[in-house]
Amino acid sequence: MSAADPNAPSPAAPAVESVRAEVGDVPAIEGMRGIAVLWVMVFHYVVVRDGKFDDAFVAFLKDWPALDAFARNGYLGVDLFFLITGFLLTLPWFRHADAGLPPPDWRSFYARRARRILPAYYVQLVFLFFVVLPILLPKIWMQSTPFVAGNLGAHFLFLHYTSPLTSSSMTVNGALWTLAIEMQYYLLLPLVAPLFVRWPWRSLVAAFVIAAGWRWLAWHDLDFLARLYLKLGAKAGVTEKEVRHLIATQLPAWSLHFALGILAGRAWMLRRNRPGRGLAQGVPVAVFTLAVLALFAILRNGTAFLGEMGWAAFPVVLAVAFGAVVSWPSEWLSKSVANRPLARVGRISYSAYLYHLPVLLLFNYFLPGFGALTAFALWVALVLGIAAVSFRFVEGPYLARGRG
Repeated sequence: MSAADPNAPSPAAPAVESVRAEVGDVPAIEGMRGIAVLWVMVFHYVVVRDGKFDDAFVAFLKDWPALDAFARNGYLGVDLFFLITGFLLTLPWFRHADAGLPPPDWRSFYARRARRILPAYYVQLVFLFFVVLPILLPKIWMQSTPFVAGNLGAHFLFLHYTSPLTSSSMTVNGALWTLAIEMQYYLLLPLVAPLFVRWPWRSLVAAFVIAAGWRWLAWHDLDFLARLYLKLGAKAGVTEKEVRHLIATQLPAWSLHFALGILAGRAWMLRRNRPGRGLAQGVPVAVFTLAVLALFAILRNGTAFLGEMGWAAFPVVLAVAFGAVVSWPSEWLSKSVANRPLARVGRISYSAYLYHLPVLLLFNYFLPGFGALTAFALWVALVLGIAAVSFRFVEGPYLARGRG
């Protein structure tokens, strides 16, 4: 790609376009989003209902150990979301560098992210605090008004995952912690992206060192922060293990995930005009298959052989699988992931992620005895229906306004 590329953005105009407008379509990315959100949804369904409800779907999974292992480790869908974020959002920086243009305007980037994230998130907060909370915890607003109001303020500012008093989102939507991490990453991205453009491999190594170092410090040091968190959460009875886990899962701990996604994005840009031909299309299929088998082996046997570095196995294996699907142009593989139903789920995955857990808790509250095999399908349909409405009337208008 050269500065004379007719599709390159004009240097005289601010970079206000979406990632798709900047670099073109990435066929499999919506399908990967669909996989990620469905994986997280299955995980929460199984964890929340197992042992509390006589649920036929949970019982069905237990009869199939491989499926059960993937379901009960569906929190890894969050890892996949972080890879996707790293992959997509740095692409404009690579494109501008390849075209010999200045980096994208950071103000435009922040404006696009705000239009993409804030409307649906804030509507969900209204639903969460003024509908779900009064139903599931009817007396909490009257009995703990300062506590609830503090939680609302922290969530409004995306600071809820910085304190043990707010990190669980009032126990009614604990999945929101990832939104706080994502927003922090967005704030840093205009500073980080140029480093990856200039020194991609060195930046990856630095990201690994940051993630490994932070996780080690969280479990073995940072005593002053642990004591502060224990003091803040004393009335709630939080334990040191819970506090250490909270510290260990702050933004620095996920730097390797984002970095691997960024490099997968770079690989896609370098290879997108060189699709595999004939049997060469089978290479990413084989790589993807091996990565999935490796993931299953890790889930089955654990990561004890890696010691305290066991956490790194998951982003690496997921990144290999993700890169095989998205970064290596193989019509065989990308078409299977970019199928229309999965892509549609991926298109509304943000709203589905926002609503799936509180809707599940309401589902359990109003239909406590409903555990037939159709219960899972009904809940999924309900979540996707709500997500479609949210996308149509909340997300969509803002995306169209900003082309983001």
